[in-house]
Amino acid sequence: MLQIFILVTVFSLSSVAESNAKNKSEYWKRITGIPKFDPAKHSDGCSGGMSAGYAILPKKVHDKLGKTLPWRQCCIVHDHAYYYGGTRKEKTTADHALKQCVKKTIKGKISGEIMGEIMRLAVTPGGSPYWKTPWRWGYGEDYRLPAKD
Repeated sequence: MLQIFILVTVFSLSSVAESNAKNKSEYWKRITGIPKFDPAKHSDGCSGGMSAGYAILPKKVHDKLGKTLPWRQCCIVHDHAYYYGGTRKEKTTADHALKQCVKKTIKGKISGEIMGEIMRLAVTPGGSPYWKTPWRWGYGEDYRLPAKD
């Protein structure tokens, strides 16, 4: 029930943020004039505390599944798309690709489908370019290089 409340709240706030945006088209373009995407500098793996939470799990879990989330690479590829931003369609494509990658990576059809869908549902509103968060669509803008004189 709490998850449903959170999703409804995020969707509602996202709609308010979108309606308050002065020039919406500015949020939906590819970011240029920024450093090339470097996962070590520009990606936190899986946002929302997922990577950090996995890191503190017992050694037994890491021995069985590995040192990082098994689907961490899916998140890095997703971060690459978010870093540069683009159109709404490109964001939708990136969010769907994250879901499919997670589904494919997690062994077990049902658990992979569920986790992939949960992640897609989280990033769809949570990654809105209207939020000034470090994981928003087009967050590469935060790394813009100063103009040369």
